[in-house]
Amino acid sequence: MAHFTIGVLGQQDNDFLKRLGNKGTINDIEFRNFSTERDLFTYCSPKSDKVAPLMQIMGIIDFPVLVFDKPNSYLGEAVLAVDARKFENGIICVSEEFGEERARKLIEGSNLESYDLLPMDADSLKDHLASKEFQATIAAPAGPTKIPIDNYFVVKSVGTVILGVVKRGEIGVYTKLSIYPDDIDVLVKSIQCHDKDVRNATTLQRVGLSLKGVKVEDLKRGNVIAQKGSMMVSKSMRVGLERNKVLKGAISEGDSFFVSIGLQSPVGRIVSIDGDVLTIDLEREVAYDASDRAILALTTPKPPRIIGGGNIII
Repeated sequence: MAHFTIGVLGQQDNDFLKRLGNKGTINDIEFRNFSTERDLFTYCSPKSDKVAPLMQIMGIIDFPVLVFDKPNSYLGEAVLAVDARKFENGIICVSEEFGEERARKLIEGSNLESYDLLPMDADSLKDHLASKEFQATIAAPAGPTKIPIDNYFVVKSVGTVILGVVKRGEIGVYTKLSIYPDDIDVLVKSIQCHDKDVRNATTLQRVGLSLKGVKVEDLKRGNVIAQKGSMMVSKSMRVGLERNKVLKGAISEGDSFFVSIGLQSPVGRIVSIDGDVLTIDLEREVAYDASDRAILALTTPKPPRIIGGGNIII
């Protein structure tokens, strides 16, 4: 059985998302779920004008679906965010009104040029996602267990519950792990996958975990559940920035931006620039490892705000 978490991006009203699955958790990110006898799909889209949910979705999903319905600034910003994250695989759904020629022109020169193009039809997308040929292109990352937290709450008689995608590794009932960046030791009391109790979960599965050892007031979106000692924690980092071609303004020492690493999106201030390498001081500690990529965005209220992305230099 395949498990995929998919970003559906480019529409402010999330109309296409609503055709893909049943309503799940909704706050500033809207989740929808759909299952077949063989596969489980979780879809998510930003439900906010703020840039942080869009950047955080880049840390949740396995690959993006871009909806080219009508030209708008949010579609343009979604293209910039996906390109900054450098997903190897993705899908572009194009409406007749938008047109394939205009779509190809918009993604020219970006990482999205290699993505599959489909008509903007929910059934066509579902069939494509279910195909063994497409599923074979999505690799499951290897390495120690890593689960970024995207939602958390208290359940009566259960306690603290978190939601997230197993980005890497395996997890089982009674597994002992740590929550980063605060290094809080926790025990997994129970696991659910799409509302079904399971004893174990593995890479790419979306899970709900009941945890012992942490209270909800100690959590925030972006905390990472991982094997002890597997994550680095810092309040400063160096990023090799690949700038997008849309925002032309200079970047200078002292400038402040949102810095997204996984689902963490603190504000950071540039303290030095050496060519394309930025040294950034963050407002709080973040957790990361060698697989993480940083995305930078302006703190202004209107798009376009995505400056670019780059690997964290370790």
